[in-house]
Amino acid sequence: MELNKIIHGDCVKVMRTFPNNSVDLILTDPPYGDNIGYGFNNKTIKNNENPLINCTALVEMYRVLKRNRSLYLFTNWKHYPFLTEFIMRYTKFKIRHLIVWKKHNFGLGWAFRHQYELILVLEKGKPKYNLKNFSDVQTSSHINHNKNNHPHQKPLDLLSKIIEHSSKEGDVVLDPFAGSGATCKACEKMGRKWVGIELDERWV
Repeated sequence: MELNKIIHGDCVKVMRTFPNNSVDLILTDPPYGDNIGYGFNNKTIKNNENPLINCTALVEMYRVLKRNRSLYLFTNWKHYPFLTEFIMRYTKFKIRHLIVWKKHNFGLGWAFRHQYELILVLEKGKPKYNLKNFSDVQTSSHINHNKNNHPHQKPLDLLSKIIEHSSKEGDVVLDPFAGSGATCKACEKMGRKWVGIELDERWV
């Protein structure tokens, strides 16, 4: 497993080459499987046709994650019930908590406009957490989306706080759905080693 590198490929196939218990934290924002375009520019992401793509990756994520460590998984309200049911039935992860990420601005929509996303906290064993003031409702800086940005780009300050809460300097952090690379950038700034995997060559 080569560290501090974005690997171009299918994350399930790439993770199968990683040793068991080789990463200290997984922080990722997988496709939700809703097969839609995002924002004014109707941008699409690869492998967004089926929510089972995300679920298949969870099996490999459990294997490569060290014991007593955490996985933070972004999701939305539509996918959340299906995802939690799959986790409880077909994986060994324990669902520890649900974080609500409240955004500064609301997005597109009609009648009800979106202003939050969900982050599932999954555990392998009994992880320790570093911060005593980590709320389950998180706010962050605003991202100005334009036609050149990844449609699922996440703010660095939100990712950095999660990384600080569940890892220490020198730990290895994995993002199997790297997208814009924001998780990797946050790790670089915080002295963590990292591995990103991304299927779409334009983002690599």
